Amino acid sequence: METVAVHSRAPDANAQQPNARSRTNLVLAALSPEARAHLVSHLRIQTLPERYLLWECGSRPERIWFPVSALVSVLAPTPAGTALEVGSVGFDGALGFDGHGPSFTRATVRSAGIVASLPVQVFATAAAEREELRRLEAVCREWLTVQAQQASLCHATHTAEARFARYLMRAAEFAETGVVTATQETAAEMLGLRRTTVTLIAGNLQAAGIIRYRRGVITICDPAALRATACPCTEVLGRDRWPSEILLRAGSRAAGSSDDGAREQVGAVRSVPPASDAGRATPGE
Repeated sequence: METVAVHSRAPDANAQQPNARSRTNLVLAALSPEARAHLVSHLRIQTLPERYLLWECGSRPERIWFPVSALVSVLAPTPAGTALEVGSVGFDGALGFDGHGPSFTRATVRSAGIVASLPVQVFATAAAEREELRRLEAVCREWLTVQAQQASLCHATHTAEARFARYLMRAAEFAETGVVTATQETAAEMLGLRRTTVTLIAGNLQAAGIIRYRRGVITICDPAALRATACPCTEVLGRDRWPSEILLRAGSRAAGSSDDGAREQVGAVRSVPPASDAGRATPGE
């Protein structure tokens, strides 16, 4: 049984950064209890594997996805048949708001984990009644737009090593530990690099004692050194830009509506096998 708690949360500058252990999507947590009540009963909780396909380019997303411990990559196809990562969403946001028309991207699970979701139409109906939910959609859309714009600049101006380090930093933000699942082939594809280039970079970082790499599992041994190696996009796309933080600053949760320790259960929902969903796993490595 997977139980996911949604925390009512107020801004706290001294709070530790949450991680996957909290099993909380911070966008849902940032909503007022009244707005959240429109969604909770419709949420389905699943544990999805790496490379699971949420939607394909040219199709309409059928569900709104709220990652809890998973990290989802949003990819733009290239003429060569590959795809570049133009954004990623973890427990900091939500995605799937392109259900009104064909998407220009596809979305796959980069790091396996728990995801909550509900049908696009259910969210649209609730958003028609609650301005707070319309604001949630707007900031989550904007988050992906900002990431895509920054990715364009990053690909054009930053070194391969700096981009790879940022790729690992982003994944580490949503990992329970300093261990990241990332094959060199997948990283190379998402970053638009040759696999041999990623192999060389990973080898150099390992020799410097910054990471330890073994069979698709990367252990971050020196987070400070990795951050220093990463490109400035790590800071530009920092936590203050997360949709959850923007919603909190906008006062989406009524002040004093609940204490910081309060929890509202989304429900003890048995994990649904991925094969039962509309999505599917993309081809493996």
